[in-house]
Amino acid sequence: MGLDEVGDLDFGFSEPHAAVDDCLHSGGVSSVVSPLLVGLYDAHKEYERSEESQPHYKNVICQQMTDLLSVSSQVTDREMITDVLVSLLRQSERDLKAAVAERLALIDNAPLRLLLQLLNEDISVAKPIIQKSKVLNDLDLLYIIQSRDTTFWQAIAERRNIKENVVDALADTHDLPTAKKLVANDTIHFSSFAMNILEGMARDNSELLRPLLLRPDVPEHVSRALYARVGQELSSAIKKKAEEVLDSKQVDEVENIVHDVIGEFSKDSKSFSYMPTDAMVRAADMFLRQGKLDARLMIRTLMRGQASSFVAQMSSYSGLSPNVVVSLVQQQNGQGLAVIARGCGISKQDFSNMFVLVRRVFDKTETVSPEHALKAHEYFDKITVEIARKILSRSQH
Repeated sequence: MGLDEVGDLDFGFSEPHAAVDDCLHSGGVSSVVSPLLVGLYDAHKEYERSEESQPHYKNVICQQMTDLLSVSSQVTDREMITDVLVSLLRQSERDLKAAVAERLALIDNAPLRLLLQLLNEDISVAKPIIQKSKVLNDLDLLYIIQSRDTTFWQAIAERRNIKENVVDALADTHDLPTAKKLVANDTIHFSSFAMNILEGMARDNSELLRPLLLRPDVPEHVSRALYARVGQELSSAIKKKAEEVLDSKQVDEVENIVHDVIGEFSKDSKSFSYMPTDAMVRAADMFLRQGKLDARLMIRTLMRGQASSFVAQMSSYSGLSPNVVVSLVQQQNGQGLAVIARGCGISKQDFSNMFVLVRRVFDKTETVSPEHALKAHEYFDKITVEIARKILSRSQH
């Protein structure tokens, strides 16, 4: 049954009270259901009678509906009760419909026909059902996407664990508010179809681009493309600002630094040599002269995934050439990094954090082998400061 069909249903009741009367006198309602129907009848009459009492009787009606659906195990009872509730909702004000929708959204076996009646209302009534009801299946959601507007699409995008075909349909609307809701939903997975659409939309909208880049499931090639897009805007903005206060030589230096930083985020890791540029080395040397280059700065650099900048900083900090630093930190057992840390007075805690981050950045993996971690810590404890410094002195440039 489609959403557009619900409004044409006719159960022969001119008003909800007549529906209740008909059920009570039909003789087919169980003894458990009858008192609840009477209670619903009375509560609805009181709700209509006085505006002052509406908040109270609204809650009573919602509870009566919930109780009716929970005790009506017989098919005949359930169909009859659904007829009554649909008739009641047709005649009810929006405020009552919204309250009923909140309750029904949490009932796993709520009659679909009743939910569809509420989905014919505007989003202020339908939203909780769209977001939470487990009764709606993929076909129901796809029908809503095809037949309703962006407010309904956004509500679907906030559902937990929606399936790939529904996500694809939402992405295919190319609706920016819906795309933002999708990107913020950490319980869903994007197919390549949906990701391509979102990437294209993010290129033209920074409000979508930033949260998309923060998702852990974004493919690397998408991240690189988006970082390059960010870089173009950032580079232009920084250059414009620098030209206001710096001479042409200094502006060129700023441009080189910005270009290098952006390049670290947008380059393909498979072809990335990790060797720093001259601008990165000059920046590291400046930090060292100013007393700002320490283990914490290098750890923060690694946390951002800036491998080449880390190499430049470690080179300035240790006196080793970038080539030597790269060869040492790429050792998976951590011995080379342990030598640098010991010889430069880096604490064991900072070494431990640095080792994990180095492996993640250089190996492109979220996990570090327990065997390699154990060997790295054992070697750090074993090697003395004096021996580490002698090894470094023979390798320094």
